[in-house]
Amino acid sequence: MPSGRSGEILLRVSARRGHYRVMEHISDDDLERYHLGMVTDEAELSLLEEHLLACPACVERAEKAADYVDTLRAAIVSGDFDLE
Repeated sequence: MPSGRSGEILLRVSARRGHYRVMEHISDDDLERYHLGMVTDEAELSLLEEHLLACPACVERAEKAADYVDTLRAAIVSGDFDLE
């Protein structure tokens, strides 16, 4: 892995421009889809996971999205909803 001036690790940049490489961050919708297992296209999944490996901000947001989805699931399972 190449390193910078102060020994920091630099990421290699691919010439291939994929969806998640050209945007600054992954959308909240895509993070929710990822957590729910709805990202089924292997190319999209690969690019999304590659971005998560390199972007701590998106990892933090992914964890928040996972907590949100899990909280909604728990509320639906344990809730006594009177919809009338």
